[in-house]
Amino acid sequence: GIQGKLNGAGFPYPGPCAGQPTGDLDFEHNPTCSVQTYSGGLRCCIHGNFLLDADQEPPEEYQEYHLKFRFYFEEYVPGPKPSHLNLLRLYWTTEAFAGEYDIVPCLPGTPTQDCIQVITSRWKIRDLLRDCTLRSDSSCTGVGSTDASKTVGVKLIYAGPHCHAPSCLSMELYNADTGRLICHMEPAVGQSNNTYDEKGFVALPPCLWGSLEEGLLEPELLSLDTELLSIKRNNNTVGHYGEMASWQMRGILVPRAEDAGQAEQAAALAPSKRRWAELMV
Repeated sequence: GIQGKLNGAGFPYPGPCAGQPTGDLDFEHNPTCSVQTYSGGLRCCIHGNFLLDADQEPPEEYQEYHLKFRFYFEEYVPGPKPSHLNLLRLYWTTEAFAGEYDIVPCLPGTPTQDCIQVITSRWKIRDLLRDCTLRSDSSCTGVGSTDASKTVGVKLIYAGPHCHAPSCLSMELYNADTGRLICHMEPAVGQSNNTYDEKGFVALPPCLWGSLEEGLLEPELLSLDTELLSIKRNNNTVGHYGEMASWQMRGILVPRAEDAGQAEQAAALAPSKRRWAELMV
C-alpha cells in the first residue's frame, strides 16, 4: 500500500486491517483496508464535513438541541454476599481494528439467498482486558486483570452484537476451544405498535446471563487464555460502506483466590478443538 490522506487526515499506514486469524478483511482485500481502494464510510464523515449532493450548499445556521438524562440506581449492600458486582466494559470488533468495512456486492445474477458475505475474528479473553486502575480510564479493567497469577478469567453478563440493518443477517460468538456457542443474534423486525416491537424498526437482541432465579443461564467462566471466535454474516445483494460487527460486552472479573476450582475446570476443557468449516457458510 501507499501513504495518503482522506479529507486532510492521514490514513492509517500500512493499513487499519489485521491479518488472520485476528481478522479477515486484509486477506479478503476489503476496500476499507487501503487508502487506494477506500470508497466511503466513517472517514468521510468527520467533524465539520457536510455530506451533501453536488448542487447543495451547506446551511449557514446552526442547530442547537438539548439532552435530558434520568438515572436510576439501587443502593449497594456489601454483606457476606454483595448485592451488586462490578461490570467491566469489554469490547471487540470482528472487523479487527478497522472500525468499519465495506459490504462488497455479490456477482450480478446471484440469487438473493446466496448473496452472503462472511467475516470472522479470533482473539483471547486477555485481549479484552487492559491492566490499569479502573478510575484512570473507561477501558481499564483493573490492576492485575491480565495477570494469570491474580486473575482466573471473566464471566460474561451481557453481550450486545452491533451491526447495521437491514443487511445484517447474524452474529455469533463461540468459545473456539470447546466449540460451545456463547451467543447467537439475528435482527428482530418489529411487527406491532408495542414497545420494543415497533413495526418498521429493527432490534438487535443482546445475550444476557445471571441467575436461574431470574430466568437466565448462569455465566460461564472463560479463562484468560480462552480463545473466542466471532462470525458475522451479511446479505450483500447490494453493497454499502461503513458496516460494523462489534461486540459490546460487560463482564465480571474473577480473582484467582476467589475461584481456583473453576479455573481448573476451564483448563480441562481447553484441549478440545472443533473444525469450523461448516460454520462459515
